[in-house]
Amino acid sequence: MSSHAETSRTEDQVQRARTGLRLFLGILLVLSIIMNTAVILTQSIPLIVVYMFTPTLSSILARILLREGFKDVSFRIGSMKIWKGIGLALLIPMIICAITYSIAWFSGLASFHLPVGGTFEKFYHALGLQYLPTPLNFVLMVVVAGIAGSLLNLIPVMGEEVGWRGYMLTRLVHAKVKRPILVSGLIWATWHVPIVVSGLYVGGSSVLLSVLGIYLCIVPFSYIIAHLRLTTGSVWPAVIIHAAWNSVIQGPFTRATTGNHAEIWIGESGLITALIISIVAVIMFRTTKFAKH
Repeated sequence: MSSHAETSRTEDQVQRARTGLRLFLGILLVLSIIMNTAVILTQSIPLIVVYMFTPTLSSILARILLREGFKDVSFRIGSMKIWKGIGLALLIPMIICAITYSIAWFSGLASFHLPVGGTFEKFYHALGLQYLPTPLNFVLMVVVAGIAGSLLNLIPVMGEEVGWRGYMLTRLVHAKVKRPILVSGLIWATWHVPIVVSGLYVGGSSVLLSVLGIYLCIVPFSYIIAHLRLTTGSVWPAVIIHAAWNSVIQGPFTRATTGNHAEIWIGESGLITALIISIVAVIMFRTTKFAKH
């Protein structure tokens, strides 16, 4: 009798997850079409920030319409496991970028120069840190960008992550969708495609290569974020790693790099970037029970 009741509850949870998932994706599609049309017509960078909020807005509307509540978003932050996850979230983007860009710099695919004139660089000059040896100076830039940038990017990144990892990922898992993390990564990457095609994000010499690179980078990166979300039970590590990634790769590493067609190899759609992200994702998932996803 209890076994039958448990089976019924499980089936009910699966159906509710599938209903929520369909509603979320439907709302997201409508909102994304509206925002993408506005972005492409106006070529407005600020509108891309607004676009970043469509996943979270879609999840909020789905929750309200289905009367699901918000407890499962999991903003918990009170355990050592979560704080370790946040520490990894800050560290992983720096490691991936350091390896990726070092390969490009030392192989001659791109050139390194210490960035000057930006917000962080002005901060360093004000403190007299420009007199430090170049390698140490750049490492300091990266660390500051990773920590401070995560805080500065927190709100717009939450516009994505409360929807992606706070709703979509868990619904994919509970709905028993095959390869839920892979599916979440493909959806996340596809959501980026219109702004890549518009030329306002991840610009390069070839739109086709940029779109391909986005998939090759975002899909394995989704495994890393999912690992942090599912193993800690909190959305905060996912928010922090996304914010730190945007900060360090769009900040000091991009500003420190020059070279013709370097975007093919490095940056958010680069082939070397995709390779290093994939290696990190494999290493992380070999140690967890989520590897089957």
